[in-house]
Amino acid sequence: MNKYLAILLTALALAACSSTPSMKDMTIRMGDTDSIQITDMRSLVRNGVLTAQVTILNESKSNLVSYRFKWLGKNGMAVTDEEAWKPVTVGKGQATVIMGIAPTPDATDFRFELNQYK
Repeated sequence: MNKYLAILLTALALAACSSTPSMKDMTIRMGDTDSIQITDMRSLVRNGVLTAQVTILNESKSNLVSYRFKWLGKNGMAVTDEEAWKPVTVGKGQATVIMGIAPTPDATDFRFELNQYK
């Protein structure tokens, strides 16, 4: 009996791990942003509000890009209107940490949107 319970718990743990989206799945790219790499993505709930941190690295020439966060609820639907695009200049070889704080406690997840600055 213990053997079957251990197998079941292992299978559930693996299934939970596989349902976590990757950084690539959590990033939406628009325009020419191929030189910008997402190197780290973290989140935590602080005082009941989701806070996100994304680290980007520019591997090419100095680049001006824009970004925004899309805040999602438990059901995967957007909980707020779209944010305005925020520009950021990332020098060649430079890493930049971008922080976002959900505007509502209803947000339980996010997507990071990256766009060529226009």
